[in-house]
Amino acid sequence: MNKKIGAFLACAFLTASVAACSGVSTTASNSAASDKTITVATVAGYDDTVAVNGLWQQLLSEHGYTLQTKQVDLAAGFSAVARGDLDGYLDAWLPSTHGTYVDKYKDKLQILDKPFFANDRLVLVAPKSVPENTISEVVQNAAKYDSKIVGIEAGSGEMKILPDVLNKYGATDKLNIVAGSTPATLAALKDAAAKNKPLVATLWTPHWAFSEMPIKVLTDDMGAWPKPDGSFVVLSKKFAAKDPEVVKWMSNFKITDDQFASLMLAVSQAKDPVEGAKKWLETPQNRKDADSWFQ
Repeated sequence: MNKKIGAFLACAFLTASVAACSGVSTTASNSAASDKTITVATVAGYDDTVAVNGLWQQLLSEHGYTLQTKQVDLAAGFSAVARGDLDGYLDAWLPSTHGTYVDKYKDKLQILDKPFFANDRLVLVAPKSVPENTISEVVQNAAKYDSKIVGIEAGSGEMKILPDVLNKYGATDKLNIVAGSTPATLAALKDAAAKNKPLVATLWTPHWAFSEMPIKVLTDDMGAWPKPDGSFVVLSKKFAAKDPEVVKWMSNFKITDDQFASLMLAVSQAKDPVEGAKKWLETPQNRKDADSWFQ
């Protein structure tokens, strides 16, 4: 037998023997590691969700857990959480924006009792330079805005609600909804604001864009948008039963308007969400509040 092969086999046998005698199981170790791994849904362009995921990735890592994200379509994400294929979605807007997705699977989901943030608003925005300040004024001057609204992802809750909003303003035949993506919408807003060009687009608050661009929310003068949603942590019942400690930590999660906006801004300016979350946690009050969720 080749000496190197013989030495390798002897070493492998000795390692296996030591593991057996010490009671250490490789399979058990892998299982233990997987018990500390949480996989949640994320959606491209949902900057608030990306920020929340980044924050929990950092915080859970400080308590021995690994939080992984899986990019999905929103509808597919809630379906996967309901099946237990994913452990949760950490930023569901309820009762309105994501209500149709959650209601479909609510018997298989654990929705934490209270929102961690209670002032999520769907809005239409425009550059600050335009004289129109209300949705009605934009409708009256639709041609000035190329008779269109620049929209985010077609499958989003906001885009599903928007036709009803336009209907209440009698604007269905005056403003065409052009679906796209959040990054494309933000790029269009940035360009229009820089050039003082009229443009109306979908967005939501809080959002980092209001700190980075000269844009404004158009007043919903007819009250067509739903009332503000709350941001809820939604978990699979399978995961909630398996790890009640994490459920308790996330139940303590609470964040203010200013904190949420600054978290999103920090994440948007960082190379990755975790680095942005770390930067955000350097503010003493943010760190104090985050630590209190684990007490």
